[in-house]
Amino acid sequence: MKSPQRIALDDPLAVITDDIKAVFKRDGVVMLENVLDPQWLLLLELGLQRVLNNSSQEKHLFFEGEEGEFVETIRNFEVIPEIRRLVYDSPVADLIGKLIESENLWLYSDEFFIKEKGNAARTPWHQDTPYWPIQGNQIASAWISLDALTKAECLEYVAGSQKGLIYDGFNPSKVSEDPTLPHYDASYPPLPDIEKHRDNYDIRSWDITPGDIIIAHPSVLHGGGPTSSSGRRRAITIRIYGDDICYATRPETKPTVPLTPGLSLSLKEGEPLRSPWYPRVRPIPDHLKSEWL
Repeated sequence: MKSPQRIALDDPLAVITDDIKAVFKRDGVVMLENVLDPQWLLLLELGLQRVLNNSSQEKHLFFEGEEGEFVETIRNFEVIPEIRRLVYDSPVADLIGKLIESENLWLYSDEFFIKEKGNAARTPWHQDTPYWPIQGNQIASAWISLDALTKAECLEYVAGSQKGLIYDGFNPSKVSEDPTLPHYDASYPPLPDIEKHRDNYDIRSWDITPGDIIIAHPSVLHGGGPTSSSGRRRAITIRIYGDDICYATRPETKPTVPLTPGLSLSLKEGEPLRSPWYPRVRPIPDHLKSEWL
């Protein structure tokens, strides 16, 4: 009889049982063990190296100039062939599709978080939803680490928080001053100081082995993932959405993330989020199928 781990590698989609779907709906986050074959991790390693060596790919710094500085890059899919192959060919999109119960899937974005130097600071607590011009529920983010992590180094999630308020985002330019300072400073309630009141929240994190994937709804409050003086954490988040996601406006005080000029000129509030900025990944478009022939 095969072990659960072997079943996961032979048929990754078999891990998405009715029980796992129920946990995802309740908590907004699940950790799936051993669902990525080592070949997909190798592809991801090659893609990360191309990102770091690609001078045209803009790299953003958090905690710039401080000991906790770390690097973020977004929309690598558009310029890095390995990330395109990971999104189209690996089971990541299909795992998300089963969880959000949508056969039609589009890529919202992908994003690397690279903590190489040691002593990298924790990612501030936040939700992704306020930064994104979206409304609807069929959307999730797959978080994949290339490095083995302890629970203390893993991203942390407040279980069930996707069912509560949508808060303002943190202000990236002032994050070292106060990680609860607002991004928009309009319309949304301010972020709670979760880190100062951790006992008040149902916080989840896991020991991570490469090949594991955490899948979360973007409205789940999450943060964390610091590294020790000798540690490293190289992770990618791949965001996939389904049929019910529509365009939504956000306060005009700041642009949405990632920056998407022209989107508000082509879509109206409540229209399906369909744009060349968001490529269809399932079913694979007809014009791409010839790549397999």
